[in-house]
Amino acid sequence: MITIRKMLGRPAAEMLLDPQSCLSWVTEINHAYQSLNRPGEDAQDIVDLKLSMIFWRSRLADALLKQAPPWVSRQQESTRSVLAALNTYLGAEQQKLAASLLDPGVFARLMAAQGTRTQGYPELDLQAGPGIDLDIVANRGSSTPFEKWRENDLFSRYAYEGEGVRYRGVTFRPGDVLLANVNLDGNGIYTALSEPRSFSSHSAFFAILDHGARRLPVVIETYEKGVRPVPLSVFLGPRFCSYVEVYRHSDYRPDHAARINQSAAGFINSVKGYNFDSEDQDPTYMSCGAVGRFMHQAAGLKPARTISKLTNPQIRKNLEKVGYSYFNYFGPVDFMRNDFFENVGLVDNNQLPQLLARELIDRDFQRNFAGGSLDPSKFPLMFKLNRWGIGQMRRQTLIGRLVAQIEGFTADNLPRGPDDLLAMILIAEKQVGSAIAKTRAVVEEILEDYQTLDMPAFTADERIRQAVQQYFNPSWMRSPDAVIQCPTDKL
Repeated sequence: MITIRKMLGRPAAEMLLDPQSCLSWVTEINHAYQSLNRPGEDAQDIVDLKLSMIFWRSRLADALLKQAPPWVSRQQESTRSVLAALNTYLGAEQQKLAASLLDPGVFARLMAAQGTRTQGYPELDLQAGPGIDLDIVANRGSSTPFEKWRENDLFSRYAYEGEGVRYRGVTFRPGDVLLANVNLDGNGIYTALSEPRSFSSHSAFFAILDHGARRLPVVIETYEKGVRPVPLSVFLGPRFCSYVEVYRHSDYRPDHAARINQSAAGFINSVKGYNFDSEDQDPTYMSCGAVGRFMHQAAGLKPARTISKLTNPQIRKNLEKVGYSYFNYFGPVDFMRNDFFENVGLVDNNQLPQLLARELIDRDFQRNFAGGSLDPSKFPLMFKLNRWGIGQMRRQTLIGRLVAQIEGFTADNLPRGPDDLLAMILIAEKQVGSAIAKTRAVVEEILEDYQTLDMPAFTADERIRQAVQQYFNPSWMRSPDAVIQCPTDKL
């Protein structure tokens, strides 16, 4: 990891003198990061390195397109190769600059590698993927369910390779684990409390489903009402996710694909609801990580073992106040920490301010839970209303059936877990999400002062510390006396 940080710290001006030096720099760093011994490294250090890498990619793309060294427009295929190897999604301004610097055909190929179709280049459509988005948000129900979107022929149009597809710079195979930072502010509070430090807020899994004569590359994920498939292009899009890393079971072989796909298709109908107990062996209610473990097990692959725990005594005490006692907790990070999963690629949607704001608030949320005291008497009125409504739905009273009809729940698909936790978690997520949104604006402004991103220095920045303290101060948590953690602390 020290070697990677040294490579990231090389002066960009030297690396931009010619395309070969730049491409070699990018390739060397990519290889070092992909080959990192993740089970053997400190979990917080890995998260910090991930964020430093995202910063580096974004700044290098800016340097190539805004500063535009002479070779960028003269050697356009070399420029495209560097940007393709960098594999960071170009924002609107960066795309305009790229379009002005590159010939239309070269620009179209660059965009196709980022999942964007360019009119007039139909030969690139399979590489670009479906080219349409859907109104689907991670972990929430959608007005565009699987039964509806699967009828659209576009969602089968990808560049197939054997039993998988090549898309957004990654070759996906059935059973691949997607460790995702999804764009649902507040989504990370559930994973922020465990040890080792969570790498992502969500895990999901690649599969290919059959619909008639068509194949549908999808991401299988849990959501509030069970398990569903999301089109691969939608899940990886910049609206849905900010960052994704892809991991593959080291024992995977092509002949595992059929059983993985079959089990994924079965989960869509057999899983009734979400399960807050990630160790529950009942396959009819699943947490996000359980989906992958059951999927690999169905294919005859060794399932990932549990590494995460909720060990902090005060965190346990606070969780018990809302009825939560599942302290052997399988988290998304456990796929990365199991030594028989290997990194096979990443999708970076170039949203560093969003990711940093979430990381800062998640750290402070964990600090509060580990050192403060949860006070249920300070829960807002909505908690009592939610708690009452959940009880009515569980008992299937007349009012409960009406509420369930409005909310899209039944007595069977209500999440399995303590009702107090269910009643409070959406409220907490909303408050955390509000703090993240406010902090993001501060982060975006402060980032302009940084040439490289060193997370200990960034979190020690007094402006950052003040923003976090100001924007996240929930009334229902009596905070510890200490201010935001020192950057050298390990969570």
